[in-house]
Amino acid sequence: MIEVITVVHFVIELTNSKDYPKKVEEILQSNTSILQHIETISISPISENLKVNASAKYRVLIEERKEHRFLDDYVGLVLPMFYRRFKAMPVSNQIYKISRIER
Repeated sequence: MIEVITVVHFVIELTNSKDYPKKVEEILQSNTSILQHIETISISPISENLKVNASAKYRVLIEERKEHRFLDDYVGLVLPMFYRRFKAMPVSNQIYKISRIER
């Protein structure tokens, strides 16, 4: 198993501004078996078009494939995972740590 610690920057579109920090936090903390929220780094003020910029740190678990051990193979899998799992648009990510772990 490969563990990736990454910071992802999102643009989140909301339907209203009521309690927006709480709603954004709920979206960012949406955990799955392979994506685990570590901490929220920042949440910007809501814009007039109801969009918020937010950043959060995650732990991502990727199944190690024996036939492909290239770093690009794993890194290329990380950001697309956020497109499918969140009610937010990931804009970029910064990978801080990649390590092999026992599950």
